[in-house]
Amino acid sequence: MIHNLLPSDDPLLHAKIDKCSYNLDRSKLSYQLHENMFHYNGVGLSANQIGIKERAFVMISDMETEDTTTCFNPRIIKESKEMVTMEEGCLSYPELYLEIARPETIVVKYEDEGKELHKVKLTGFVARIFQHEYDHMEGIDFTQRTK
Repeated sequence: MIHNLLPSDDPLLHAKIDKCSYNLDRSKLSYQLHENMFHYNGVGLSANQIGIKERAFVMISDMETEDTTTCFNPRIIKESKEMVTMEEGCLSYPELYLEIARPETIVVKYEDEGKELHKVKLTGFVARIFQHEYDHMEGIDFTQRTK
């Protein structure tokens, strides 16, 4: 089912999202996130962007193969001091692209659909996507990251 993207001023996009619901159907949510991300031609999509109040997002984890990862209850546990500035866009702000500085490398933890915990080191563009989607979970949108 394709959901409408919430307008950028919707309160759900500016609120910190709590841990996933205990009885959440993670497979169903993962499917919905994938379906909507590809429908809107994104490289990532957070549940709150389509009106679902769960701490989860999907992201393309390999740009060449278009492999994806759905992250439930994501956390960033370490950030490199090295910052990289790149132009970023957001599905919640169509046609808006801003120069955003973010850490080049991060170490993250997240749960998968089976509630298994993963700890991975991400670098480059994939790290940027994770940080952008993670910000959505924290109620931060990328316009707040400009210098």
